[in-house]
Amino acid sequence: MATKQSRRKPRGGGGRASARPPILPEEEVHLETGAIKGESVIRFHVRGLPVPQGSLRSWVVNGKPVITSTAKGLGSWRRLVADVAQRFAPMEPWAGPVGIELDFGIPKPKSAPKRRRVWPDKRPDLDKLSRAVLDALTYVIFADDSQVVHLRATKDYGAPGVAVEIRRVIDDDALEA
Repeated sequence: MATKQSRRKPRGGGGRASARPPILPEEEVHLETGAIKGESVIRFHVRGLPVPQGSLRSWVVNGKPVITSTAKGLGSWRRLVADVAQRFAPMEPWAGPVGIELDFGIPKPKSAPKRRRVWPDKRPDLDKLSRAVLDALTYVIFADDSQVVHLRATKDYGAPGVAVEIRRVIDDDALEA
């Protein structure tokens, strides 16, 4: 039997409202992935289970400090993000301010209700997921993650992965001069 949500017809584009500018001629579009690389915007999708950055643990062994990460699989997730980003990276990492949008998809637990909308309000933390992606993009797309002046991140149940959009922030005054 169809649920109330499945019977609803989508309005407009059916997805979330988006105010994306039209693709400019200087942008490169990859037809197989839908990714975009341009002078001021880079957009791509990474498939895989997102791993949060996690915390560091430290202790002393024989008088020497030992520091490890509590997140299992963090290294491979960051490497995967960096590898996909490298395909769309500029020749030199961007200098100056950047804005980033991250849309995370995480698998829905089998215990979640099937007939009503549920939100992923449990772990992993959205800020730790974002930190892992920002660290992976450092030295690939931009020189340092301190350049990020605008960050919008969401997580929802869906296909595991992250959709990434990075934009250069351009000062309007510089365009007029």
